[in-house]
Amino acid sequence: MVCLGLAGAGFFVVSGYVPPPHASLSAQELADFYASHHDRIRIGMLITLVAWLGWATLVAVITAQMSRIETGTKVLTILQAICGTLGWVILNIASMVLEAAAYRPKRDPEITQALHDVGWIIAFMPAVIFIAQAVCIAAVILQDRSPQPLLRRWLAYLNIWCAVLFAPGLALIMFTTGPLAYHGLLVFWIPFLLFGGWMLGLCWELRRAILLPDPAQQPMPIPPETPMVSPVM
Repeated sequence: MVCLGLAGAGFFVVSGYVPPPHASLSAQELADFYASHHDRIRIGMLITLVAWLGWATLVAVITAQMSRIETGTKVLTILQAICGTLGWVILNIASMVLEAAAYRPKRDPEITQALHDVGWIIAFMPAVIFIAQAVCIAAVILQDRSPQPLLRRWLAYLNIWCAVLFAPGLALIMFTTGPLAYHGLLVFWIPFLLFGGWMLGLCWELRRAILLPDPAQQPMPIPPETPMVSPVM
């Protein structure tokens, strides 16, 4: 939760990216934005880059708890871990590309525009990775039919909604205006805020799951000793 707060502070408060620059801005307009915000962006994205370590930690904890639920070869647990790891890489690369966009504010405006576009497209277009991760988490939770589920079903439904609402990010490459552009309601505002809520929901439920005993590690009850009966002569 601390890392989530740092990421929010770095991106939303310090960097100056909120409200986000429109995808329809000209190269010169974007260059002017970076020239006037370059120090804020460099500091804010550095904070955000460090904060993404919390995502890696969260993925590790999710994987450990899913492995307690899923039986057999644990394919969904492994796939979730792969998607979560790729997501961490994507978040780091996007942050570093935006750092590069702010690194030389007096460069050719078209280069700054290209770096800005690449950073935002990397951040939001690979939604399929996070969709697959959310679906895997939901599927494993719904498999748990025990009287006291390790992860409760509301978290599965939250993951399903996340998978649905992350999907518009796949279409951003087709638009520079409107809700499907990378600054728009369906690609930026809803998914970004939902991502924070998703992390909070996972943290809340995983904390509860960690405190629950693992049935596989519970000691087997010792049957009462059968009294010895002397043979009747």
